[in-house]
Amino acid sequence: MEEKDIIKETISKLLEKINISGNVLVGSFENDIIANIQTGEAGFLIGQAGKNLEAFQYITRALVNKKNGQPIQFIIDVNDYRKDKIESLRGLAKDIAKQTLAEKVSITLRPMPAFERRIIHLALFNNPNIKTESIGDGAERRIVVKPIE
Repeated sequence: MEEKDIIKETISKLLEKINISGNVLVGSFENDIIANIQTGEAGFLIGQAGKNLEAFQYITRALVNKKNGQPIQFIIDVNDYRKDKIESLRGLAKDIAKQTLAEKVSITLRPMPAFERRIIHLALFNNPNIKTESIGDGAERRIVVKPIE
């Protein structure tokens, strides 16, 4: 069975177990495998600030990796929530970079999950005038955007 098929089957069975109807589409977005769940119950699956979605992804990854015998990296999205979030975070990164350079100060962002921090780091990676760094621990981990002197 192919990786994408294992992911789709696992998510479909898990949705069935928690009594949520939805259609699972597994494809690629940039360099990632992404499983997008189309459902009318997105609010429940996503949860406040994406907390339920993070937990659902954690459980699903554990089940997929056990079934596959080796880790598969993939992202679960619901009704394009994360795709929209990625675009929003990239916009935030650009705005913060402009502000950092204009004011010549370091700017510390709010705490973010690893997924969101990764997007910010990648969005600013090729900017030769900016340096990003993650600080803090656990739920308080955040990014500092600094101008390079």
